[in-house]
Amino acid sequence: MFIQSITMNKFIYIQFSSVIGIFIFMLPLIAQNQNRFPDPIIKVGTANISGSINTGNYADSVKSVTIQIITYNPITGESKLEGSLDQDKKFNLDVPLECSAAIAGLNVYINKEYYGSCILGLNQLQRLKVDITLDSTGDMKMNATGGLELTSDEMTNIIKSTIAFDNYYTWGKYHKMTPEEFAEYELNTNLKERTKAALDSLNLSNRAITYLTNTFDLLYARGRLFHYKETVEDSFKRTNPKDTTTYTAAEPTKRYYSFMKKFNLNNPQYLYSYSYSGFLRAFLEIKAFNIPKIKNTPIAIWIDEVKKKIKDVIGFDSGLFYDMLIANAYELQLSDKNDLLTEQQIKNIEEFYKTKNKDIASILLKKNKELKNKLESSRDIKINKTPTVAREDLMNSIVSKYKGKVVLVDFWATWCSPCQDAIRDMEALKKDLKGKNIIFVYITNESSPKDTWADQIKIIGGEHYYLTKEEWEYVISNFGFSYIPAYLIYAPNGTLKDKFDHFPGTDSISEIINSTF
Repeated sequence: MFIQSITMNKFIYIQFSSVIGIFIFMLPLIAQNQNRFPDPIIKVGTANISGSINTGNYADSVKSVTIQIITYNPITGESKLEGSLDQDKKFNLDVPLECSAAIAGLNVYINKEYYGSCILGLNQLQRLKVDITLDSTGDMKMNATGGLELTSDEMTNIIKSTIAFDNYYTWGKYHKMTPEEFAEYELNTNLKERTKAALDSLNLSNRAITYLTNTFDLLYARGRLFHYKETVEDSFKRTNPKDTTTYTAAEPTKRYYSFMKKFNLNNPQYLYSYSYSGFLRAFLEIKAFNIPKIKNTPIAIWIDEVKKKIKDVIGFDSGLFYDMLIANAYELQLSDKNDLLTEQQIKNIEEFYKTKNKDIASILLKKNKELKNKLESSRDIKINKTPTVAREDLMNSIVSKYKGKVVLVDFWATWCSPCQDAIRDMEALKKDLKGKNIIFVYITNESSPKDTWADQIKIIGGEHYYLTKEEWEYVISNFGFSYIPAYLIYAPNGTLKDKFDHFPGTDSISEIINSTF
């Protein structure tokens, strides 16, 4: 018994020591997980979010409350989902996701006017419950459980940090630098200073800092480092405003982009970043890489060719980054060109992903189906020649063509994100008004590249005009517009009913149009 007792105690000791050893071994992993959100994977599904909104002390003045969830998908980019409160001031939404988890935005609108925003941590495996209290000062107080278990500070301060990063603008005498000096200075001085300014003044967790740092890196690469030539030429003009010399910077060589080795582009944490899909699409367009369009090329052949062009620059030749690059190569065709996948492309996608991540294939094929539906519903598109009349008669000449109908004129541009958001938001309104006595007229100008314009209007429909710079400037100035999107609404007799130099929302436009018939 004595021997057995010693043996048993020794066994217990060994087992206990093993547990302690395993625990000690896992400490770095636990600490690491506290420093970042769980690694997401590409997985089609939904995340449930429910909760309530308490309008507080000014509830009597509230007629309607609308919530908008904005998700940033790594393949198809930004998507929006809207919902309303029920009679108990509660909401329940299933948010479509391309990843197992996501960082999303929530916007609150009171009486159709923007009230405030916060950040949400969505998780397909864990429902999120958010109770929000509003007050007359414009503050939002959140109590959240589930999802990615974000704290109230994380839900508010991540947004504040992003705004601080956007507002911290830096500039330098870049035209005096070589491309390599420019990249070194931007990464080690400007980006660090800008990131520090965005993070230091706020109470942020380590995982929020990791998320924000990754996001800022991608934003800065796409917005500044990928535009060396334009940035340097602009620097010369700013530094020498009276110099009429034409200064042209050279396009950077492939070697210049070696700075991306510092970004660890295979890091799955980038899937959370709202700048990720935009970064990938910009990467595919870098001239120095000369990456071919994917077209009907078998995926394995295409990606092998791409690897030969970029592996020395980014530092690796396999992994998540290449998977995402393939998906975004197709997405560029679908979203930027509004060109449907060919039958061969569909076969290539289905074959390549048959033994890989089938969710990527389903995402691309679903997007293709959605585009097909949009193209079919926009068959009424018509491109018009600008009337050859004096500038002061231009708008009257355009509008008179549609006399007897309500005319909504939309001034927009291909590079204007708010313009494109508004056009998407009005898709449902256009469907509701289909067959009624109304014409939608879209006007842009030479600042929108004609090829890009021709691609984008495929899914807009309606009547289109492409003005010269001089014609545009006269019309915009004549109506007192300072910004786009801008709108004119004409009654059937040709008189101007209303005008806006911003998007007032579909409800406001719908009310005006319906009162004009």
